[in-house]
Amino acid sequence: MSDVLEKFADTIYKCIRCGACRAVCPTFGEELSETAVARGRMALVEAVLTGKIGLTPAYEKAVFNCAMCGACKANCPSGVDVPAVIEAARAELVREKGSEQMLRYLARRSFKDKDATGSAFNMMRMGGALYGPIAATPLGRYLPYQYRDLKRKLPKIPAKTLAKRIPVESNVERPRGRVAFYAGCVIYYVYPEIGEAAVRVLNKAGYDVLFVKDEVCCGKPLKSLGEQDEFIKLAKKNVELLSAPGCDRILTACPTCALTLKEDYPKILGESGEAGKLSNKVDDIGRFLAADSDIISMLDGTGLSVTYHDPCHLNFGMGIKSEPRALIKAATGGGLVEMADPAWCCGFGGSFSFINYTLSGSISAKKAMTILDTGADAVATGCPGCMMHIDDALKQTGAKTMTLHTIQVIDKALK
Repeated sequence: MSDVLEKFADTIYKCIRCGACRAVCPTFGEELSETAVARGRMALVEAVLTGKIGLTPAYEKAVFNCAMCGACKANCPSGVDVPAVIEAARAELVREKGSEQMLRYLARRSFKDKDATGSAFNMMRMGGALYGPIAATPLGRYLPYQYRDLKRKLPKIPAKTLAKRIPVESNVERPRGRVAFYAGCVIYYVYPEIGEAAVRVLNKAGYDVLFVKDEVCCGKPLKSLGEQDEFIKLAKKNVELLSAPGCDRILTACPTCALTLKEDYPKILGESGEAGKLSNKVDDIGRFLAADSDIISMLDGTGLSVTYHDPCHLNFGMGIKSEPRALIKAATGGGLVEMADPAWCCGFGGSFSFINYTLSGSISAKKAMTILDTGADAVATGCPGCMMHIDDALKQTGAKTMTLHTIQVIDKALK
């Protein structure tokens, strides 16, 4: 019996095979296979736990082809924490079989510390400058993520990171409070303009903003790939860095980072210590602005028509759904246009989109169609990863629809 999975035995046995997850699972929506839905995955994990099957290639595929969106957990009548079980199953596969060896190697090398992450994104920036032009030629078929019906469009990574764009301290004359802004890797390196907008909006709302420029990756990419020990190292470093400043709140514009800091850190490091104290301060920037500030009264409607995509970790993970909509309505002057199934996963799933871009891209292609059906000028979302994946899908259609973070929509409407 697996000692890794044994810790989750009670959770695994809670699954009653009702099939409610089939209606909300993005991978099942594409593959229509029992091994592509939580019910089937739980049955497979239980079979491994009880020794009925081994760590077969089919089992490995089922476990790593989960987008980890959490829709199954949020809609499970038995309360099965499917993402936690899947992470444990991946950790065992890594320990016993060395699964996803190349991707794990790159993740360990890229996220082990601040210098390594900076170097990795710098290499991606230089590689990205060649990727696009080559992808547009016949040689493109030899590149990764370039298929007949799916040709990935990667974002251009800027030379100046967020640390080179904003100061450590951004203060106002009569502050209502002091908050720390945790950017996360995608905002820090790929979309620093989101971080700049966040600081402007928080300052406008009356808050001094501290940017902990030495922050490291939250560790979720490593944890989702089964690299538990490396995740713990990063968690300890961030707890040390973010606990020191003495801020009222720790805000982030990345729901995956927020969920990791808020829920995963205390589970791993202990709820009674610094990780637990840190968890109580972590919040999504949109929820904070809508509920704890007067920013809505400070916005002029831009007249832009915007549709909104619910990020899985924000919606299913943190239960935040109405607050970003209230902000967008105020920022656009009532120009929020709801899309069909706004909470349906975009298909990004972090490492999922790199492990299986064919499946991930198929999911995002459908999301792009629902966005275009609204006729909106822009699509907003509260997650930089979702932004990246949705923008890729929209560009593949040739559409000119803008892809924005919710905080950028607010920033455009500041009086």
